[in-house]
Amino acid sequence: WLKRVMLRACLCRVAPSLPSSRLRALLPASRGVSMATNGSAITLKDGSNMRDIFDVCQKHGLPSLAQGMIEFPPPEKLRQIAADKVMSPQVHTYRTRMGEADYKESIAALVQNVYKENVSAGNVLATAGVAGAVTAALFHLRKTKPTATVALMEPFYTYHSLEVERAFCRPPIVIPDVNGSAMPDWDALKTKVEAGEVHGVIVTNPLNPSGHVFSTDEVAMLLGLAQSHDLFVIFDECYLDMVFNGKTHASPLVNGLRDNVVACRGFSKCMGCQSWRCGYALSTASTIEGMMRMMDPLYICTNWTQHALGEYFVKHTDDFVEHCRSLNELLQENWRMLSAAFKQKFGWEPLEPNGTMYGMFKHSDETDIKACERALQAGVGICPGNVFYGDVASPPARSGWVRIHCGVAKEKAQAIVAKLAEGPQEGK
Repeated sequence: WLKRVMLRACLCRVAPSLPSSRLRALLPASRGVSMATNGSAITLKDGSNMRDIFDVCQKHGLPSLAQGMIEFPPPEKLRQIAADKVMSPQVHTYRTRMGEADYKESIAALVQNVYKENVSAGNVLATAGVAGAVTAALFHLRKTKPTATVALMEPFYTYHSLEVERAFCRPPIVIPDVNGSAMPDWDALKTKVEAGEVHGVIVTNPLNPSGHVFSTDEVAMLLGLAQSHDLFVIFDECYLDMVFNGKTHASPLVNGLRDNVVACRGFSKCMGCQSWRCGYALSTASTIEGMMRMMDPLYICTNWTQHALGEYFVKHTDDFVEHCRSLNELLQENWRMLSAAFKQKFGWEPLEPNGTMYGMFKHSDETDIKACERALQAGVGICPGNVFYGDVASPPARSGWVRIHCGVAKEKAQAIVAKLAEGPQEGK
């Protein structure tokens, strides 16, 4: 069934003039998808995560909204530039450890023109995506403060916990959300920082998994703790360009750069450059110098795609802005369709996102995995919310939340909605 959906979407793009009868003739025959291939119900192992569920969906031919993998290619103009750049014999040797000048200068201009933040190329570090930037920042913190304790705020991006553990050889302090609301408990963080129990924190804005966009007051509070208590704040801004519903991104650089504040950004989601592994970090010159020395033995340098991105941002900033605008419209349209369908099918209550490519639902099932199994029986893979809570090595069985991603073609979202409409409907 998933192959039928994707083939139909492809045919509609490359052969729009074909009559519908011809399209139907080219599509493979349909088959049932709500049961495993042996006819038994699909079950998940306890502790299954988004990647595990994606694999289950692949095995059984089901569409997956579990793993946060946006299903769109980079803008055509960017791909054309990359096709030219890869043929240059000069870009395949090791790149400069801080990033090539053309890339750093283009990022500084992008940050100024699009986000209205005042930085120079000397404040830009080329990184292997946002993950590379976060890891480099953590290792820099360990180098400067080996005994530091790092906190994460529920709900948190799963890999942040693992990144902290790899850097400090111990897990982070996890600060529970506010009464199961999927909202960070800033008061609890402030208490621990003021008590000297927390020295660093990773925060994701907009927030994966909930889609919460930080207010200016929330960002100001974090910057205030950085100023008053030397809190090292790492902003994961992977979804910086996915903000909507009238919300705006509150910059952590609004009052200038600080040694203990790092903004980590990239293009894996907003432009679909997931395998390019090219992002950037913004901070003071001394901090990004320290981060570079930490990441150098990890992956040597950021790859040649930085040259393509650099030229694209110089020549086509307007194309980038329009690409993000169109993508955000699609994400919101998909969320409207999918949230209504999931609510009608299961009676789950959607949590409206103001950013990212995700949305969460409050469920009443016994465990998050049970909720995901119900979704699989209905024909779609989703992500259990417990992977964003507690100890990632042994997450709670029930957070009360599940998550979907909306970064799919409209045709795929419509097909999932149609599938969910089959059979009993528990929503009111």
